[in-house]
Amino acid sequence: MIKLVATVAVAAFAAISVVGSSGPAAAAVGDSCSIRFPETEWVTVRSGGVSIEVTGMTPALATRFDEEISLIDGWISDDIGPYSVTVCLVSGESAFDSRRYEGGSRRFHAHSDLPDQLLVLNVERIGFVAPAAAYALAQHALWQHNGNEGFPEPIASVIGQWYRARILQRLDQYHRDVMFSNLFDTESIIDWTSSIQKPVQDWDPETNFAPIGDFMDFAVETHGTEVLRETDGERWSQIEGEWRVSLRNDLRGRDSDTTGWIGGVALTTGSVLVASIAITLGLIAKYRRKRRRETPPPIPGFFSES
Repeated sequence: MIKLVATVAVAAFAAISVVGSSGPAAAAVGDSCSIRFPETEWVTVRSGGVSIEVTGMTPALATRFDEEISLIDGWISDDIGPYSVTVCLVSGESAFDSRRYEGGSRRFHAHSDLPDQLLVLNVERIGFVAPAAAYALAQHALWQHNGNEGFPEPIASVIGQWYRARILQRLDQYHRDVMFSNLFDTESIIDWTSSIQKPVQDWDPETNFAPIGDFMDFAVETHGTEVLRETDGERWSQIEGEWRVSLRNDLRGRDSDTTGWIGGVALTTGSVLVASIAITLGLIAKYRRKRRRETPPPIPGFFSES
């Protein structure tokens, strides 16, 4: 079961990439949103390493997004280090030409350009803006702190999933999900350096949710935030093995390294099976008794008493 979950989760991680071309602590490369996209009017709500400009939305909504992104930026800056991104938040009420980021029947949802340090988000679905920003900003920070080169995947995507789970406050839920799907596997099964970040990508932040953020939560808790800059696949495989053992221990309620639990599971399963068979046989016997024909009375005069 966990192998299927892991395969699907890792496949879903081929999602985003983020910006960086001048060094982690430098100001954002390129122009502001107003110069990049002059067809609409922009309002600056945040300046600095991570700048935010909005178009076509109320001040109250802009303030909400500013607070959410500022919170996320603080986490990432503390954990990974300073980085630079220009964030353009687009409302459908603006004159922004979204066709530049549409392909075929796909609508514009989110666009990330790592080398150009640019993140453009459609705010039509308000609840998905902060999770999308958490995922994407993490990608930008990793790219820039990797010398403006692609960070290994799916490591980068799993780190992004962790920040997104944090802003959604879903880590406890995700831990339960992966714990119950990891009953038997305790070995590493993910190729942590199978690819690298894509420099430019469009994606839909409503579709790539995954509980694998629990893995990164375990990694940071046991090895510190410095592990977030680790690019060695063997190191991540070691941590994955530790995580899977931890999940099994959490599920069975003990830390001892023993396989006695397998016998316990087998005994419990066998007991349930035997009980089910006994109940089934009892019901069958009861049904047969109900269907048994009654014995007819004796033929008069056939038997006589002496």
